[in-house]
Amino acid sequence: MYFELTLSLIEDLLFYMENQNAEFLLDSEHAAVINKNDRTGPDNSGGDRYIAIPAWKSADGFRLMECFAVDVRNHEARDALQSSLEQGRGVFRAFKQTLSEFPDVEKHWFSFKHRKMRRAILAWYNALRESWNMEKIGEEPDETEDLFLEDFIFRAYEANDSEAVKTLHAACCKETPYDLGDPALVVETAHREFAGFIGVKRKETLLYICNLEVRPEYRRLGIGSELCSRLLKNAEQEHISKVYIDIPVEFEGFSRFLYRSSFKPLVTRYRLDLQ
Repeated sequence: MYFELTLSLIEDLLFYMENQNAEFLLDSEHAAVINKNDRTGPDNSGGDRYIAIPAWKSADGFRLMECFAVDVRNHEARDALQSSLEQGRGVFRAFKQTLSEFPDVEKHWFSFKHRKMRRAILAWYNALRESWNMEKIGEEPDETEDLFLEDFIFRAYEANDSEAVKTLHAACCKETPYDLGDPALVVETAHREFAGFIGVKRKETLLYICNLEVRPEYRRLGIGSELCSRLLKNAEQEHISKVYIDIPVEFEGFSRFLYRSSFKPLVTRYRLDLQ
């Protein structure tokens, strides 16, 4: 049965999605969320009056916390939040307690969480609209998400970027030596200052990410994730079958992004210094 997704209904769905102690349904006849056990009267709408609300499990909440923590710009808060996520039992309570110590970050968390859960509701509603043979509705522009990325320009590598790439690569090799691939994408500030690049090597349908290098002052802002996301989108269009990347141990935190992007770990590399 068709119903309209109003702002009031969205708020109700957001509230009940996080309740793990009961199972809730949407009574589409009244556009209201009810407990599964509170269904009354026959379903006279062809069996589709009562609809399961968007699924939201503990694992979804944990992934949301991981996604938020990795991109927090406050170094102290980011480290504390990531540490809280490694506590195992009681992780949600630990995350909440840590957030309370950083009020500004906590405010951004609530906004981030609300935004992501609204997207889950929209996807659920559009799936229903599709079953009703109706067009999907779009999402309102989000003025608060990834605002910091608006300060950077992502574009394809050009020949005149060569010197900037080599300079940054030389500096990064002092941290972790590795080969320079063929630069694919670069990022620069709004003032055209070179900020980073991603370099690759390709063999037929295999792609190896050799370099994901960002100047130190611009790290932990999500730039590396954005470079990688754009590269993966291009790789799909170019019919790449597999993508590989090595992560230096000091940047292991980036593996959270890789897991979210469906990368799987293959090997662990060790080194012994004899001198």
